[in-house]
Amino acid sequence: MDYPPVAGIDVGKNFSEMCILSPNNEIYHRIKIYHDSIDSIKEAIGLLQKAEKDFAIRPVVVLESTGHYHKILFHYLSDSGFEVSIINPIQSDSIKNIGIRKVKNDKFDAHKIALLYRFSFIKTTVVPDDVIDCLKSLCRQYYKLGDELTTYKNRLIGIIDQVMLNFTDVFQNVYSNTALAVLDRYPSPKQILKANKQTLISLIEKTSKKGLAWSTEKYELLVLKAKEFKDLSINNPGNLAILKVNISMVRTLQDAQKDILDAINEIILADSLEDNPVLAPIINLLCSIPGIGILTAATILAEVGDFSAFSSPNKLVAFFGIDPSVNQSGEFTGTRNKMSKRGSRLLRRVIFTTALANIRSKRNGDKTNPVLYEFYQKKCTNKPKKVALGAVMRKLVNIIFAVMRDKKPFELRTPEEHEELLLTRSSVA
Repeated sequence: MDYPPVAGIDVGKNFSEMCILSPNNEIYHRIKIYHDSIDSIKEAIGLLQKAEKDFAIRPVVVLESTGHYHKILFHYLSDSGFEVSIINPIQSDSIKNIGIRKVKNDKFDAHKIALLYRFSFIKTTVVPDDVIDCLKSLCRQYYKLGDELTTYKNRLIGIIDQVMLNFTDVFQNVYSNTALAVLDRYPSPKQILKANKQTLISLIEKTSKKGLAWSTEKYELLVLKAKEFKDLSINNPGNLAILKVNISMVRTLQDAQKDILDAINEIILADSLEDNPVLAPIINLLCSIPGIGILTAATILAEVGDFSAFSSPNKLVAFFGIDPSVNQSGEFTGTRNKMSKRGSRLLRRVIFTTALANIRSKRNGDKTNPVLYEFYQKKCTNKPKKVALGAVMRKLVNIIFAVMRDKKPFELRTPEEHEELLLTRSSVA
């Protein structure tokens, strides 16, 4: 069997190191590739083409996934016709001790990445669809904005507690349009008490859209609470300025998240109007699972990509990073094993919130997913709640795998009904 040359690339921010191995694992060539230079990238392409000519077989290119820095090289090399593999940094770290000497530099890392492919036979990554890649960027940006929004919301609460602690007695959601509008215009109890009654009621009515009676009731309660806290308020210029800044940041981040959601929905809508839609059918299948909405479905699709790459539910569970770690040596087997958390952090985040939704009740008292709710309650009888919730998360990943494998929407079944269905299928087969 003729092995192809392998080009390992250690990716950095501004440049990358490439090491090409010959079929017999000798170093054929090294080169530093500057990401902002088309001539540098073309020179690297020329060396790969030369290796193809010298060894009569096209080289395979392997590069480490490093934030967004690998994307330029990945797309350019793929568009140039080369087979490109992207490996996880966890994989490349697995052979960091391949030599006795402790060596850590870009040239050595590029060589190491090439050897990793040669000896581990890593599967080639399918070139990511531009739409999927775009969806992934949008989803990741949405959650990053959400984390920043949480930070500023906490800061806002900290200032409100000093300026008017009992403001939350009037507006439980201090991040609502109405609460923010009132705080922005009347940031202290003193200013609330000085405000024109009709002007303030009109502001509450306009932003809440709940009618005059509700707005008048809120106004009266607001005035009452302002009188109670007036003498305790720390409404110095510094606190009022910080309050204004945090209100502005919360609004800006909320608007930014809305823009991201709009962009995600536009991509899905545009795809659904195509003759052969790719995203919309998958989104619809995922949304058939209780607790999964469009954003969560889009996030799962963007992070997983090709569901067919996972041959079993356990492999998808591992990709989510919720598989148990293994601690075993000789006759010893550890029993207190935690989640490996080696997969996608974002996937764990969305499957966690989905699991919470599946063990809760709706407003009318009905369970979101009575089967998983009962499963969770049974687990809680002899397991800690966190462990029981982890079991629900794993069940949900198994459901996702089955839905995507069968290309059929989710159907709620009890374990007994599911077992009966399997017996029926096996008897027919």
